[in-house]
Amino acid sequence: MKFLTQNTNIYNSVVTLSIRVLGVITLFGLSWFMTNTVDESSVGYYEFARVVLLTIATFGLLGTEHAILYFAGKFEAEKRLHHLGDVYFKMMGIVIVSSIIVCILFQLLPQVFFGYFGIDKDFLSIIERCFLILPFYALTILNTEAIRAFRKIGISEWFRNILKYTPLFIGLLAIRSEWVSEKSLLDWYLYGFVVLAFLSFLVVLLCMYSHKIKRTIKDSPTSKAVLQQSYPMAISAFYTFLLMTIDVFLLGHYYGADYVAYYAIAMKVMSVLSMVIVAVNINFAPKIALYFTKNDQINLQKNLQKTAYFIAITNLILGVLLLAFAPYILQLFGANYLIALPAYYILIVVQIIVSTFGMVPMYMNMTEKQSLFHKIMFVAVVINIILNALFIPKYGLIGAAISYGVTVLFWNIIVAILSFKIDKVQLTIWK
Repeated sequence: MKFLTQNTNIYNSVVTLSIRVLGVITLFGLSWFMTNTVDESSVGYYEFARVVLLTIATFGLLGTEHAILYFAGKFEAEKRLHHLGDVYFKMMGIVIVSSIIVCILFQLLPQVFFGYFGIDKDFLSIIERCFLILPFYALTILNTEAIRAFRKIGISEWFRNILKYTPLFIGLLAIRSEWVSEKSLLDWYLYGFVVLAFLSFLVVLLCMYSHKIKRTIKDSPTSKAVLQQSYPMAISAFYTFLLMTIDVFLLGHYYGADYVAYYAIAMKVMSVLSMVIVAVNINFAPKIALYFTKNDQINLQKNLQKTAYFIAITNLILGVLLLAFAPYILQLFGANYLIALPAYYILIVVQIIVSTFGMVPMYMNMTEKQSLFHKIMFVAVVINIILNALFIPKYGLIGAAISYGVTVLFWNIIVAILSFKIDKVQLTIWK
């Protein structure tokens, strides 16, 4: 306990993880409720919408959700944290304008364009609805990270892991009670972000008030400077989410929405391990930016090693438990979900290995290597497309899991090697 209280970042990571455990319980409870309330196709369509939103949101956010954490650390190092409020409002303007532009561009595309990629009318309808809700979704994500940047970690985690599922949960209750049609499931999920965007914005304003932060235009970064810092992060994020979309799309194309649901549940269980990585990364991100800005190599390496060991040990314990109880976990969602068991094993083992790499993506974003990182991610996406195109038609869920595993290990290994060569820092727990 003394170690936790003396190290603010580790303490915040534990607090974040505690709330995320509640989030996992919420997510799995919601997933169980969903799979036992609506049919597998409806679950598949929801999961498809979820990954589509994650992917297209990168064009609306333009990396601002990562950049605000960078600016928080940078301003802290330069003793001008009062500029963070002005940067937030500039980011908010960027997000609104870029999201609207993306929506307009999508509407201008002829439907025949999507036919070339084998997208049927059901999936196309979902994509259209995702684009319409994009501005509200993007603002919700930006606001969630802005709350974190203002050091309100707990509130940010409540928004990220619990509150964002509330509209969907209410919708499932309404469907279960037969007050509304099962087809309304997506509406509850998508339009819930209108409410979440408004509520999260109010919380950001309260955070500014509590920190006594006012808009100070003088000497604050321009919108152009903010964009120059954020857009390379957006490219990397787009590639990351594209990796989550390609396999889902191909599974839906070759095997139907049912298989999208099976794979999505396996990925959600794996996300328990991803949760640990993300929770630690986002709490340490401002400090990494701070030490890098100060050129404090000793504290930079020390913090990187702490995160690497904390992530690796935590995920090894969780991973073993997830492997040991795998059949029982999948069966909670329905007997048919056991089809995903082989893919589930592959995904969990890969994520345990990935956990030994520490703060790979966040380190690149917080140390001004965004351009290098998105080049690495571009190569990873190309590899992923090729592997998915080869493996999914032949091996189905197992092919998708293998493609994911090879791709994720590829970019983690490359980043770890380059970080050591360029900055002489060790990201992994092994040498």
